[in-house]
Amino acid sequence: MGINLPKGSQTKKLMTSFFEHQRTSYKRNYIRNLIVLASSDGLLDSEERALIIKIGQKRGLKTWQVEELLNDKNEQTVFLPETVHNKMNMLFDLMQVIYADNKVTEKEVEFMVSLVEAFRLKPEIVVQLMLMFENNTPSADEWLYFTDFVSANMTQK
Repeated sequence: MGINLPKGSQTKKLMTSFFEHQRTSYKRNYIRNLIVLASSDGLLDSEERALIIKIGQKRGLKTWQVEELLNDKNEQTVFLPETVHNKMNMLFDLMQVIYADNKVTEKEVEFMVSLVEAFRLKPEIVVQLMLMFENNTPSADEWLYFTDFVSANMTQK
């Protein structure tokens, strides 16, 4: 009396399918966070929408998948990445979305403050992020330096 498990390549396909589903689910949740933030002021501007599509593509989603998320009117819960690296990637993209329409609302700042708190990062990081992004998106080197600094000095236990 045993369980019939798939053999060889069938097992590999099942495992690949499972992990691909996990990766896609992570990416979709990640993009949902960007949408929640961009919509926090009650309006999703065309600049914010275009940037979210671009970020979704960069993160490996197809345009139609991002559009599907953008058109989903159901209330979403905020997704929290586990590693500092993934948290910092999300903060980078969120900051780009905040500045996409060249105006930062109080609700967007409140969202960032609550997210930084949920990420268990020190609250002063929000001011540093605002200063870093207010004129331009930081270069890859500047962001890497900042990410290393946050990892070493700005996490809460």
